[in-house]
Amino acid sequence: MRNILTFDSTYILNPIRKIYIFLVEKLLEVEKVENKSLVLTRLDKNNIFMNHRRNFSSFNIGIDYDQVDSLSVEFYRYFKNLEFSEFPSINNVPLYQLYPRQVKLKLASVLRCALRLRNLLSTNKEDLEIITDKQTILIMKEAFLFLDFTPTNVKWKENYLLTICITLNSFIMRALAYIKMYVVRSNLPKEYFYKHLDNNAPTVLITLPKNRPEDFFTIYVKNLKGHFNVILYSLGSMPSTPRNYKKVKIKSSISFIKALVNLKNLFSSSKSYISDILLIFNKHADLIFSIDLVKSIYSNKINAHISRLQTNAVDTHLAVEARRKGIFILADVEEEVFYCDHLICPSESEDTESMRLSLSSEGQISYRGGNSMMEYRMMNLGNKNSHYLHQILGINSFQKIIFYVSDPSKEERQRYLTEKFLFDFFKHDKKFTLVVKTHPQDRGRVTNCAFKDSGKAKNIFLIGDISQKNKMISNDFYVIENFNFNSAISSSEGLLTQSSSSILQALILGVKTGVVDKFENGFHKFIINKGASTRITDETSLKIFLKNKKFDLTDDILNHFGLKNNYKDFDLGACLLERMEDFYENNEQGI
Repeated sequence: MRNILTFDSTYILNPIRKIYIFLVEKLLEVEKVENKSLVLTRLDKNNIFMNHRRNFSSFNIGIDYDQVDSLSVEFYRYFKNLEFSEFPSINNVPLYQLYPRQVKLKLASVLRCALRLRNLLSTNKEDLEIITDKQTILIMKEAFLFLDFTPTNVKWKENYLLTICITLNSFIMRALAYIKMYVVRSNLPKEYFYKHLDNNAPTVLITLPKNRPEDFFTIYVKNLKGHFNVILYSLGSMPSTPRNYKKVKIKSSISFIKALVNLKNLFSSSKSYISDILLIFNKHADLIFSIDLVKSIYSNKINAHISRLQTNAVDTHLAVEARRKGIFILADVEEEVFYCDHLICPSESEDTESMRLSLSSEGQISYRGGNSMMEYRMMNLGNKNSHYLHQILGINSFQKIIFYVSDPSKEERQRYLTEKFLFDFFKHDKKFTLVVKTHPQDRGRVTNCAFKDSGKAKNIFLIGDISQKNKMISNDFYVIENFNFNSAISSSEGLLTQSSSSILQALILGVKTGVVDKFENGFHKFIINKGASTRITDETSLKIFLKNKKFDLTDDILNHFGLKNNYKDFDLGACLLERMEDFYENNEQGI
């Protein structure tokens, strides 16, 4: 009897996906096999094997989330050093360095799969036959080399029909992506804002977020002390031009898009797997526009770029071009960065190995003492409504609510089992009502599957995000206009999550928190180790969480996570000037 192991990969086109799944199902139907056998398959759109009894995709990988995160950055760099020039580019802009987050996330999935295989092969000395397509075999072998793992008890077996499916999908999807580059236009704003004070003052480039950019301008840009010229680009529409700024239109160029498919990486190789990630991606329109954007912005003399995150084409391209031009990059980290010359972390807890890997060789780290992302999320909090969820969902006001915040993790088998564990537990404990909120990027497929398989208990409510209003997988999800996330937390007895950063909001609001970690992933381990949250691994620890009162969090603990926002003594402008002077002085000395 064969088992199955899945990993997240590139999108498979629907007709091909159906054939691919049919072939995998036939492989799993084989009852008698000579040796232990495993079908290694790509995660399909609907993950129909998610609740399959022989799915091994939830097995522990042996290391925690932070270690996987830093390993995936190193794996990204590992491939960058392997004939980097062979990967595709657009208008001579290499896609590999512009999509680090997308490549890193897919490579992290490959690494997690390779680590699961390493655990299986190390703990069981019997031979294991692994059946999959050729491209997957080669990328997994590359992962084994990277991990310095050379098993002798594995037999790779290529299934030629699966290989044909993957190769055909690669060819068609790349062609469609190439066509899409011409017909799809970016919806990003076509202007930036410029405040000029003095020709002798340094000019700083800052981007604003897509959501509520005017709020971010108020709490962040206005508080940048010092004598600076400022260039702002907002990923979202600004209601009006900020005071003392002028609006500058971005000049668009019409040129042939040089994104030729490299035939050398089209079919079966580990580098073809990377090329698929780069080309089969739906954000090329933003990247093509960002080429004009970057050219327009950098026509000005810019001395420094404050980069908060490098997770989209625009922010990443601005950082890459700044590095190419030798412009100082100050990363004031909100999410994820890959290129910087100085790193500002909100607090000590955010100082991770993967963050340090973004630094240039001479780069250093500062601690802000406050979390600007959390301050942004907590804006306009207003009066706390202790019965907010009760009122919008029609729950008895005396009922205790546990609020679970789901995350769109690609470890879907683990996520399914985690949420089913919660649903199975709470359907037998009527003293509590469980309310589940999905992520803005999530249509609720995994949550819905776990909900159905647990029997759809009446004391469990599902809330979908308004951004997915007409796309939610089921009518079992409430979709609420102007949903107040902070009020939802405040009206709860406790907040549970597997990995969401909303746990920090709960700490600020004084609501007890628990991290559901059935698979030893180590999410939010610093919060747990500081005694600010509870780690939940089974029914016993969940019962203890529900019984215990909330933690009495000291100011020291809150300061450790940057949640008191005690950064009055931290002067971003002074830090920028000091580090910028060091940077240009060192560059002049050839360092």
